[in-house]
Amino acid sequence: MKTNEDKIDFEDLALEVIDMLGVALHFAGVKTECIEQAIDAYLEELDNLDEDTSYGQKEIIEVIKSLKIKRKELFKA
Repeated sequence: MKTNEDKIDFEDLALEVIDMLGVALHFAGVKTECIEQAIDAYLEELDNLDEDTSYGQKEIIEVIKSLKIKRKELFKA
């Protein structure tokens, strides 16, 4: 029988995923002061993806690559 302690807190999980995205964008070369903007831009790009397309590591990398082209101002020179 599951208890309340066994339930996943999806809000906490979502915040951790956003933090990890910020770290990934940092290592992709986003300027420190632009991390929040880059996260927003990343999420906007996700809205443009076809819902039937799979979403994994390859797709995450492709979205970040597209941000480097479309939103150059967010990245270090």
